[in-house]
Amino acid sequence: MKALLLVFLGGGIGSVLRHLTVLGMARAGITKDLPWSILAANLLGSFLLGLLAGMPAVQRGGAVWFFAATGVLGGYTTFSTLSNDSFELLASGRTGAAMLNLCGSAVLGIACAALGFQTARTFCS
Repeated sequence: MKALLLVFLGGGIGSVLRHLTVLGMARAGITKDLPWSILAANLLGSFLLGLLAGMPAVQRGGAVWFFAATGVLGGYTTFSTLSNDSFELLASGRTGAAMLNLCGSAVLGIACAALGFQTARTFCS
């Protein structure tokens, strides 16, 4: 029950943070051609998850993992929005933008996760 509460609380925080990211980038005029805010949230979330995964003190299945990784970062990042944004780009005939959104998210997401992991191993060992 404790794990569910931690995921619930973290997920709410992460979702609010993602919404604030989207609003902030929209106000700055950054989201005009591509859904950059979702890309930014997913890449930052990938880096932070890699960072957590690389920290020897953070145990998968522990309280910090449930709250921060599953909850906050699970709420902050969003595969469903990435998928829907890419579909909308495809439906509007912007195939190149859709492929950039999908491939950029996947390739850069893995790179960010690896960078986070290596950063944690370098500075937290």
